[in-house]
Amino acid sequence: MFNFIPTRYVVAAMCFFSIMLQYTMKLDLSVVIVAMVRTAPESTPEPQHDIIRMIPSSKEQLDVCPVSEDKNESLVDEGEFDWDEETQGYTLSAYYYGYVATQLLGGRLSEILGSKVVIGPGVFLAGVFTLLSPLTARLHVAAFIATRVVIGAASGMIIPSTNYVLSKWITVEERPFVASIVMTGVTLGTIISMVLSGILAEAGGWPLPFYIFGGSSVCFIVPWFLFMYNTPEEHPRISNMERDYILRSNGQVTKKKTSAPVPWAAILTSVPLWAHIIMGAGFAWVGYTMMSELPTYLSKILHFDLEASGVLSALPYIFTVLSHIAFGYLSQWLRMKGYISKITAYRIFNGFGAVGCAASLVTITFMGCNSTIIMVLLVAAVAICGMYQGGSFISHLDLGNNFAGTTAGIFYTMLSCLGIAAPSITGVLINGKETLSQWAIVFYISASVTLVTWILYMLFGSADEQPWNKLPSEDEHEKENNIV
Repeated sequence: MFNFIPTRYVVAAMCFFSIMLQYTMKLDLSVVIVAMVRTAPESTPEPQHDIIRMIPSSKEQLDVCPVSEDKNESLVDEGEFDWDEETQGYTLSAYYYGYVATQLLGGRLSEILGSKVVIGPGVFLAGVFTLLSPLTARLHVAAFIATRVVIGAASGMIIPSTNYVLSKWITVEERPFVASIVMTGVTLGTIISMVLSGILAEAGGWPLPFYIFGGSSVCFIVPWFLFMYNTPEEHPRISNMERDYILRSNGQVTKKKTSAPVPWAAILTSVPLWAHIIMGAGFAWVGYTMMSELPTYLSKILHFDLEASGVLSALPYIFTVLSHIAFGYLSQWLRMKGYISKITAYRIFNGFGAVGCAASLVTITFMGCNSTIIMVLLVAAVAICGMYQGGSFISHLDLGNNFAGTTAGIFYTMLSCLGIAAPSITGVLINGKETLSQWAIVFYISASVTLVTWILYMLFGSADEQPWNKLPSEDEHEKENNIV
C-alpha cells in the first residue's frame, strides 16, 4: 500500500476490519431487542413497588431491585413485538445456528480457494441480510430468525479464514502479538455495536442500527478487493525483501500446502487439539453470555434505559481491548526473552484468566443491587478473560499450521455451538423470572465452565507441533536428508 507500511500489516488490517464489521452485525440485536420488544406493565415484578414504599420484610422481596416511579414508567415502552423471554432467547441464538454451520467450511475453502474470495464476500452477504432485518422482523418472527441464521452463516467463514491468512502472511515470531491485535476487531466491533445501537435506536428507531451496520459491511467489499491477496507470492506490490522474509520465517511452500490432503482422523482424535478447544469453550461461554444477555440484564435487573444499557454493556469491552493487547504482548515478550516456555505461558495466562473471571462473576451474586460495584465486577470479568489472548488462543496454529484453516474451522465451530447454548439456556432460566436469584444461576454456570475447562487444559494441553501436521513432501525431504 505504502512503502513505509509493511504489506503484511495492511493485510492484517483488512482482516481486523472484516472481524470488526462482523461483530457489529452479530451483536446489534442484543441491544436493539430491548427497543423492539413491548414491555407490559405486568411484566415488572410486583415486589418492586413494595420495596419502594417500605422496608423489605422477606427474602422474596429482596430478589428484585428497586426502581423509582419515573424510571418504572419509562420501562413500560411500546415496542413493536410481543416476544417473551424464551422467544427472545431463540432470536438471539439464531445467528449461531448459521455461524456453526460454516466455520469449518470457511476454513477449508480458504485452504483450497484462498481467503480473498471467502472473507470479503462473507462480510458483504451478511451486510445485505442485515439491511433486510427490519423488513423480515415485521413480516414474522420466523422470517426474522431465518434472516439471523443467514447472517450467521455468512459471518461464520470470516474468523477461521482469518486464521489461515495469519498463517500465510504473519511470521512465526510476530504471530501471537499480531493475532491479538487482529482479534481486537471482535472487541472493537462489540463496543461499536453496543454503544451505537442504543444511541441510534433512541434517535431514529430500532431499524436504524441494522441499516447503518449492514450498509457499512456492504461497502467494505471495495477496499477488501483492492488491498487483500491470498499469499505474499500473489501480491503485486509487496517488496521482494518482505516477501522473502515472510516465506523464510514460515518455511512456506504455498502450492504444496494448499494441495495437501487433510488427515481428518488424526486431527479429530488429537487430544491436544481437543484440550485447546475445551479451553476456548470456557472463555467463549462467558463471552457469549455477556455479549447476548448483558444489555437485557442491565435493563431488566438494574433498570438502566436503552441508551445507558448499550453504553454500559460496551464498557467491559473497552478495557478488554487494552487487556488483549497488553497480555498478548506480555506473553510474547516473556517467551522471546526465554523466561518461560510457550506451554508455560499458555497455562499461566489461561489460569489467571479463568480464575479471575470466575471470581468476579461469583462475587456479583453477593452484591445485590449495587449497580456501581456490579459494573466494576462485570468490567473485571470480561477484561480478565482477555488474558486468554496471551494464553492458548491461537494454539491450533502451533499444533498444525499447515492445516490452519481446517483446525481453526473445527475450533470455532465448537465454540460457536456455545453461542446457541448460552443465550438459549439463559432465556429458559430467566423466562418470566427477572430476579437476582435466577441471574445468579447464570453467573454460577459461567464461572463453573471456565474453571473446569482450565483444569482440563492443564491436564491435556500442548503447544507442540503434532505429527499429523507433517506434509508428505516434508517427510520425504527429511528422509532424503537422513539418507545423505
